[in-house]
Amino acid sequence: MRFPFICSIFLFIGTGLRAQTASSTRSLLDPSHPGILFLLEEKSPGSPFDAYYVYVPKSSKERQKKYPVLIFLHGGSLVGGDATRVLDHDLPKAILESSRMESELDVLLRDSFVVVIPHLSNGEFYYGADAIRSLVDQMALEENVNPNRVYLTGLSRGGYGTWGLASRMADFFAAIAPICGGAGGITDYGHLESLPIWVTHNTPDRIVPYEASDRIVRRLESKHGMTFHKTTSIEESRFEEFDLIFTSNSRVSHDAWTEMHSSPNFFKWLLRF
Repeated sequence: MRFPFICSIFLFIGTGLRAQTASSTRSLLDPSHPGILFLLEEKSPGSPFDAYYVYVPKSSKERQKKYPVLIFLHGGSLVGGDATRVLDHDLPKAILESSRMESELDVLLRDSFVVVIPHLSNGEFYYGADAIRSLVDQMALEENVNPNRVYLTGLSRGGYGTWGLASRMADFFAAIAPICGGAGGITDYGHLESLPIWVTHNTPDRIVPYEASDRIVRRLESKHGMTFHKTTSIEESRFEEFDLIFTSNSRVSHDAWTEMHSSPNFFKWLLRF
């Protein structure tokens, strides 16, 4: 398996991406980790992003299969400032903080996806559709990335971004998972009709009201013929059966993402598509 796609990105002028420093061409992780992490800067005019982290399982060097891409959108507290902060929270932290490969979850986190983590410098994620498409399309020129298996998840501000990006580029994603987001960026609900969607939002959320997700789901059901399987936890989701899931947990917290991103069920649901 060839492994030059990161270098190709560094040289690809059309996306405006370049390595931040010469050391960016080397992994930012300990050699014992099962993956490699790169930092790329975004220089395209008009892009809301200033950087991306790209995580690549080392096994992609040897295996013949093309790896799916999982794009993760962070929350609003990490907008602007130092891009490295995105690595200390939620999904990136879970992937990077350990090199274990003992459990099913370990393998799903660290050896099943190429993970793209854009850092939002300003504005909204859903204004970065062109930048994300260019980056992933360039990665897909290499054999280790499957352009037909691109997944999108995001929390809070990233949940809004997940809905907004999906409505602008539904053809690009195989499945999406917006977490405690809202409809602010949705341009056309009809564009979401063909997508597998797993929505999760805690009912007592005091940061982004639960109604923000509930209104989207109800509109998709009433006006677009979509029927969501309703659950109260990720574990009881019956993810093997349903393409559309709405999880409403009664936990008094904005944090609806830890449960989702720490469950093998979520990642196995993505890989169905």
